[in-house]
Amino acid sequence: MKTISFTTSQFVTIDYELASPFYRAVAAFLDLIFLCIYFLLASYLIDQNLFNLDWNSRMNRGSFLTAFFIRLPWLLYSPVIEYLTNGRSLGKLIMGIRVVKSNGETAGLREYFTRWIFRIVDIWVGGFGFLALLVSGTTEKRQRIGDIMADTVVIKVKDTQLYGLKDVLSIKSSDTHIPTYPNVIRFSDEDMLLIKNTILRVQRYPNQANKDFAVELANETARLIGLAETPRKRMEFLKTVLQDYVVLTR
Repeated sequence: MKTISFTTSQFVTIDYELASPFYRAVAAFLDLIFLCIYFLLASYLIDQNLFNLDWNSRMNRGSFLTAFFIRLPWLLYSPVIEYLTNGRSLGKLIMGIRVVKSNGETAGLREYFTRWIFRIVDIWVGGFGFLALLVSGTTEKRQRIGDIMADTVVIKVKDTQLYGLKDVLSIKSSDTHIPTYPNVIRFSDEDMLLIKNTILRVQRYPNQANKDFAVELANETARLIGLAETPRKRMEFLKTVLQDYVVLTR
């Protein structure tokens, strides 16, 4: 299992598993299935729209509808949907993988289009995906050529083990919690998600690596909010920080 380490804005390192070539291949195959289903539906609707038209009108309108509803989606599906969903096509969403920059930041439109342009080499020129599988299976960060050129990686994200922002916002209301650390307002929602996911990870998988990470995170959090020392019950401290943040910022 290959992993990659990212450093958060609070200088805490967190590891993610890199997506294997198999996961990426299955995600690409699922995307192809979804596209085929879409094309069948689009073709049917276009035919229905053109059914009562004369030959010239059918040709003119048919060319436009085909270009707009079939050719453009075929060409732009990958970069556009990954941009709109922060690195996850439908296939990647099902497989629990995501495209990010190699430093852990969310990729931008430039990175997605760079990856898309080099699909021509990775997939079509390289033997219907054989080159992509070969390169991603042998490079250190499991990158295909498009990833290398765009400086991106594909990581595994297990949604069942991660809290989302809506979970953070529903922790406690100001009616049931009195803030202890007012300086937590300096943090961001992303920082709180990291804390929440760390708590969950320790609860589900209480191994030494996860405990050490939680301790490091608690120490750094205490330093940033101006505490002279970290409270002894670090997990309770992190939970309090999370609750304080929700109450003070919402």
